[in-house]
This record gives sequence, structure tokens and C-alpha cells, in this order.
Amino acid sequence: MRTNKVYKLLIHKKGFGGSEDELVINPKVFPCVKLGDIVEIAHPNDEYSIIFLLFISSCFCFLSTETVSVDQTVAQVFRLRAYQDVYVNVVDPKDVTLDLVELTFKDQYIGRGDMWRLKKSLVSSCAYITHKVEFAGIRAQAGELWVKSEKVTCGYISEDTRVCGLILFSVH
Repeated sequence: MRTNKVYKLLIHKKGFGGSEDELVINPKVFPCVKLGDIVEIAHPNDEYSIIFLLFISSCFCFLSTETVSVDQTVAQVFRLRAYQDVYVNVVDPKDVTLDLVELTFKDQYIGRGDMWRLKKSLVSSCAYITHKVEFAGIRAQAGELWVKSEKVTCGYISEDTRVCGLILFSVH
């Protein structure tokens, strides 16, 4: 689904409408979008505001027509502005799959088995720079994301994506 139709962007806080999702859309407005689709959101005049979010739920109880809502943390990272026009498109995961995700761990030791389980939990999800990840008590933050030897700001984590860790220890 490629469209040049514009929608109004809303920004919500975690827990909006009982949902913890980073993306909330009205399925009546977006009938082509299915659960699990990867959605691209971009301001029409700003090539750097493009983000990819995995569409998880279809909470529409508070959304009017012609709107899409993004979590305020994501909006801050990508400098998305509320009530501005955005394009919304479904993209093919193969087109946005990350080759490498570098995670930063602070004051934690992560063993090889923990790293493997963490990576498995991230498969079939989207990541963006500064994205906070938590799994089984392990906390990390996405640092660098790579596709075809180029740094990117967001992308899709597949089974083939390499996930590596950088451990930082505070010096007291």
C-alpha cells in the first residue's frame, strides 16, 4: 500500500486507550493495514522524519477519522510534530530489515545465553535509535542500526539480523 494521502498526526503517552503500543490507528480508516504490518510514517517535507513501527493493535476508541497516533517518546526521537500532516504506508519487511543492531547495556553483565534469548525476543519487531528494550530483567538501548553498511535510524529485526552488545560500566 503506497499512498500520497495525508493524515493528521497525534501524539500519545504510554497507556493511551489502555494500550502500550507505539502506534495507534483506526482500522476503519486503514482497512489495508493488518496486525503485524510494518507501517512507515513520514512528514511530507522532511526526509529525516521517516520511521517504521510494527502495527500491533487496533485501538481506535479515541481516534477520529484521518488520524494516526504515535507514542511521545518516538515522536521526540524523530522530531515528529503533533497535528502535522504525515504519510502512512505499509512497507515490506524485506525492504527495511536491519543487518546489525548494536545494543548498549549499562552496569549489567550479559552472558551469551542471555544475549541469544534477548535477540530471539526482538525478532519480528522494529527498532529505532535510543529505543529502550527490556527482557527478563535485562535493560538495553539501541545504539547503532545498520543496513548494507550504512547507519539508519530505524528498521525491522528479522531472524537474520545480527544483534551485538556494548557493555558500559560506571566508574564510581
